[in-house]
Amino acid sequence: MFGVCSIQAQTPNAWGYTTGYGNVYGTFGLAQTMQTMYNTTRRHTQSTSSSLSSKPATTSSAQSVAVQPARVIRNHGVFRPDKTIDTGKPFAEALGATPEEKALILKIYAATKSAYEKEAAAKGWNNNIAGGLTFFTVAAINVYRDGQEPSDEGVEAYYKAVNASLDDMPEFASVSNKDKQNFNNMLIGFGGLMLATYTEGKQNDNAATIDSSKKLAGMLINMVLKTDPENLRIENGQIVLK
Repeated sequence: MFGVCSIQAQTPNAWGYTTGYGNVYGTFGLAQTMQTMYNTTRRHTQSTSSSLSSKPATTSSAQSVAVQPARVIRNHGVFRPDKTIDTGKPFAEALGATPEEKALILKIYAATKSAYEKEAAAKGWNNNIAGGLTFFTVAAINVYRDGQEPSDEGVEAYYKAVNASLDDMPEFASVSNKDKQNFNNMLIGFGGLMLATYTEGKQNDNAATIDSSKKLAGMLINMVLKTDPENLRIENGQIVLK
């Protein structure tokens, strides 16, 4: 499971809640598809949950078992990475108000991206928007719900649901590698900022900073996933979308 970023945000009101975030989010051309992605992922997660809860405990060998055809995995969220693309600098420039804030944001972004890529590679999620969306969702729920985390199995199930959702959206197949890479990096950056602010609040026992991180998480959930943050929760270790 992705760990909490250890770099502190250093200010309870870091970067506000609206300034810059909307501009960053709308830059990469995929914002308009996220409502469809969320609704489709919700359907996939509900379908998986229903099939597991309705599965009989025992099956007679004489019974005829209907086998569902295997889903074709198209990996529409996968992109070919370009090492020359630098999402971190414009990300920091858009969100930081001072040179010090910009440097801090860039530091948080770089540390989060490095940690994310190591774990994503181990899980087979690297270079796939489904991975970035999963990390963003886990981070946002963790912050908004004050430390709640899904199980490792719940994270993997959510990743598969998101990947299936992107495969159900043919328009993703034609999105450029550059836009996919930048969008994925943005999701990682947003996740890092939420976790850094929340971690600072927890380490310093600062209620104002914790509240700021929750407000930031709520705003980003609404902006990225196009839903009310109250619709995201953890139930029995699983990520549940309402």
